Amino acid sequence: MASPSLTTQPLPFGLEREKHIDMLFRAFHRQIRPTTDTQDLTPVLRDTGRTRRQNGGPGWKETDNDSKRLGKLSVLRTVTRLHITARPELQGPQCVARRTYSISTETGDQLFVAVEESACMCMQCCGPARACSLQGFDKDAECVFLFERPLRAEMCWLGCCLMEMRAYTPQRELIGTVHQRWSMFTPYFEVCDSEGISAVRIQGSCCNTRCLSEQELKVVSSIGENIGCIWKRWPGYNEECNMDHEYFGLDVPQGMNLNTKVLLIAAAFLLNHMFFEMS
Repeated sequence: MASPSLTTQPLPFGLEREKHIDMLFRAFHRQIRPTTDTQDLTPVLRDTGRTRRQNGGPGWKETDNDSKRLGKLSVLRTVTRLHITARPELQGPQCVARRTYSISTETGDQLFVAVEESACMCMQCCGPARACSLQGFDKDAECVFLFERPLRAEMCWLGCCLMEMRAYTPQRELIGTVHQRWSMFTPYFEVCDSEGISAVRIQGSCCNTRCLSEQELKVVSSIGENIGCIWKRWPGYNEECNMDHEYFGLDVPQGMNLNTKVLLIAAAFLLNHMFFEMS
């Protein structure tokens, strides 16, 4: 009969160490084993797409869904400069709650007509900070876009009430939003798509005042590259009516997608209300 002291001897240290390593190795393999469930990869793919759009990559490319939603705006694909001119109105002590703007190319070809509507009381009391809506119509008198501006406070230190402009399709599908971001001295805006992802930014100088005859705010990509501008120009002396301050527009690259171009048109109207408009 064997002695208990001989049969209960522990295993050599080397064998115990090898068993411990083998257990860890198997547990590690179970954790990294690839899964066949494709749903687990969905958040990763979404995050990857979001990051690429933020870096100015595939987010600049136009999708088939964008082409269907913005079919009437296809004339903007080859446009690099847009001129926006306010049509003359009757002057005097009266309430004009509707304004009309002509959107044309650099050669003078009219593309759209934008009609702004606002409440008479809001127009008189709030002025440049008024709430309004703008409908864009093409040559066939069909609505191609809709801009809505909610009532906000025109004060830089009110960070919770900064300006914004929302862009919609005629079917009330959100295209994106132009947000004013808080800044101490210089104008700063962010152009976001319908998912809230920043496409481009708009930056101005600290000397943006209404009395200047010419102004310019830069359009900057997400990586800080200057890709365009929104401007106000003096068109020259007009003997018939004083509309010198109602002439503005934007310069954009030709390869920019339709969503971003439409949002920059909305930004141009917002900046006109905030910095360019004199009446």
